[in-house]
Amino acid sequence: MNRALFSGVSGLKVHQTRMDVIGNNIANINTIGFKGSRTTFSDMLSQIQSGAAAPTENRGGVNPRQIGLGVSVESIDLVFTTASPQQTGRNTDLALSGDNGLFVLKTGDQSYYTRNGAFAFDENGYYVMPGNGLRVQGWNATDGIINTNGLSEDIIVPVNRTMEAVATDQISYSGNLNKESLTIKSIQATAVTGQSLDPVVTRSGTTITSVNVDGANALSATITLSDDSQVHVTSGYYEVGKSIPITTIATIFDSLGGKHEVTILLDKDPSSTDANLTDEEAIATRRTDSEGNYVYDNRWRAYIAPGEGMKGPASDDFENTYEKDEADGSHVVGTMNNINFLYFNDRGQFISNGQSQLGSINFVYSNGNGAAEQDADITFSDMTQYANSTTSFPTTNGNTAGVLQSLSVDGNGIISGAYTNGLVRQEAQIAIAQFTNSAGLTKIGTTIYQESNNSGEANIKTLSDFGMSVVASALEMSNVDLATEFSEMIITQRGFQANSKVTTVADEMLETIVNMRR
Repeated sequence: MNRALFSGVSGLKVHQTRMDVIGNNIANINTIGFKGSRTTFSDMLSQIQSGAAAPTENRGGVNPRQIGLGVSVESIDLVFTTASPQQTGRNTDLALSGDNGLFVLKTGDQSYYTRNGAFAFDENGYYVMPGNGLRVQGWNATDGIINTNGLSEDIIVPVNRTMEAVATDQISYSGNLNKESLTIKSIQATAVTGQSLDPVVTRSGTTITSVNVDGANALSATITLSDDSQVHVTSGYYEVGKSIPITTIATIFDSLGGKHEVTILLDKDPSSTDANLTDEEAIATRRTDSEGNYVYDNRWRAYIAPGEGMKGPASDDFENTYEKDEADGSHVVGTMNNINFLYFNDRGQFISNGQSQLGSINFVYSNGNGAAEQDADITFSDMTQYANSTTSFPTTNGNTAGVLQSLSVDGNGIISGAYTNGLVRQEAQIAIAQFTNSAGLTKIGTTIYQESNNSGEANIKTLSDFGMSVVASALEMSNVDLATEFSEMIITQRGFQANSKVTTVADEMLETIVNMRR
């Protein structure tokens, strides 16, 4: 009789525990990053009245007779399923996408973990959970470069962070040069009234071989192309035997952040000049014409556009120099070390610049500019030569100085800063921790967890390493399903009522036995 009574009592206790868990889940239905729990039961030890008997030759086996002694709580487990993100509009709020991953927080040497991504930057620029001041962990960038090989650290992005001015040392070209570009057959130029064409025209006898239509000496020119079509132009440099040049403008920054622009021309050049050709594959692209001269059908050249009153590459005195007086009274001179010849193979791929020395431009600043002399290398390896329209894009590194203006976080957890100079630079990478058994973590309140003996050690890496992503300007809501919790509540209530009835009946039976002496 006592067994039934105590079994009923144990049932009351475990159902009360289950109700406590359900009540906590429902209470946290709107708690950011909350992970609900579930309660599982198991039966307690059984009292064996008689053991099992093995079957014999004449009789079958006999099962043991056992009476259970009640129920106990087997476990209360965390349920680490992902909940829906809710947009907040705050760019520092983060919501993790993926079940097994947590943000890493730290104070001193103590680490904590959470799914609550309601973060913000404090007065000193630390990325923190503002409710308790715990600092978010990750990897800070150095000059825009993030190294995630070391240990994670406090993420810090000072609000007054500045970007230093950086001088340009690389000019990179990309795009396509049209294989079907026509070459120039002849040139007729018109001089400015009262001026001579000679300062900007190169001649072969009385025939013009090149002209710089600068508006000061040459007013205009009529260009006859290889298909006998004509083009009337009022500016630019043109040379017989070459295509109409493609004009590109490369933006150059000096060491103080000053901005300068240099015009570089690209034209098709099938002429016979070898230009110190050393590349074997480039040499293989040439053919021999009827007069025994080399012809390069897949060769182009790049050079600085001649300035006002200057002749171009067809003349012996061409200096391949950009020179300009700036608005502040300073003077800049940029000189390309040589004309760059670009060679392409029969599949349109860039194979060589044809020279042992890569192209570069040397810039010298004077008359109060104050910037240091600099060299900028020129590369064309991303160019192609197909029978498509020409699309040539020079991009340069370097920048003016700037002040941090705003921050944003992408799906990989990389924090980027937008600066007043128009540039965006990586500032930090958020760290994520995974555990072999996330359900084994210890809750310490405020949706924060610690490692336990059964959680395993934290494996801290980047989001992409775990195949996860993060949603910025959003927070992960509680994963508690209210319909499920109400259903569990009903089942728990009925279980509690049934066990209370067992206790009542057992008590009544004991009362009957006691009353037998009356």
